[in-house]
Amino acid sequence: MLAEDEHLSEASDRNAVFLSALCAGPRDLAGFQDTDFVIVGCGGLGSQIAVQLAALGAHNFFLVDGDRIDESNLNRLTWATRQDVGQLKTDRLASYLSSRFSATVLTLPEFATGSEAVRLIMAYARNPFLVLAGDNASLARQFLTAYHAFSAAFPPYLHVGYVGAHCIAGPLVARPDDACPFCNSAAEVANDSGFVAPSALANNALIAGFAVSQIAMERLTRRSILCGHRWLFDLRTGRAGLRSISKHPECKVCHP
Repeated sequence: MLAEDEHLSEASDRNAVFLSALCAGPRDLAGFQDTDFVIVGCGGLGSQIAVQLAALGAHNFFLVDGDRIDESNLNRLTWATRQDVGQLKTDRLASYLSSRFSATVLTLPEFATGSEAVRLIMAYARNPFLVLAGDNASLARQFLTAYHAFSAAFPPYLHVGYVGAHCIAGPLVARPDDACPFCNSAAEVANDSGFVAPSALANNALIAGFAVSQIAMERLTRRSILCGHRWLFDLRTGRAGLRSISKHPECKVCHP
């Protein structure tokens, strides 16, 4: 919050003000703008993160998703219209990002299920940061197993999504000693009594806002509170918190 004697002029760069408040000390803004943000899963949550990153100044995107826009998606895809039903999500989101934010966008209209998707991403993304926002945990497990096996010096990534009544963001994996989403069964959350969180615009925006702040922090300062942690927001109680995740030496995903 600004002090009483401070104000923002009309010419102020709101993004710079936000990033200054978020990341005290030295900031690698050029590194953030030069990152190739790979969005794996371009539904309501993944696309919301892509839009927020673009609004914050990100220039380069690689969109991965084989799904098409359905009429039921329109209540949470703010960039799609009824005329887009049946079109590939990657194509329509790419058009929106390029026209609205002048972003450079590549697309892979396939489901990221294994080594071939990893190979294509690594071939086209020069400086990648991956956002895993797909709906299927088993596909995420397959993809990450292939991803960790691809190279010991893998690029950083963040896992986001829903588990039962919880909105989740994290862990953010940036170093070999960081726990992956499946270490110690980290993807499991306590019994949710049958309640399943709906994928709604409000929920997606909530998760995306927190995720984007942590992505920006990692890109600018190489630090994030989501390294070794998962953020959980319980929609039933309104309570949020961080859960620690420890690296498991026998994890079949990050030690394939």
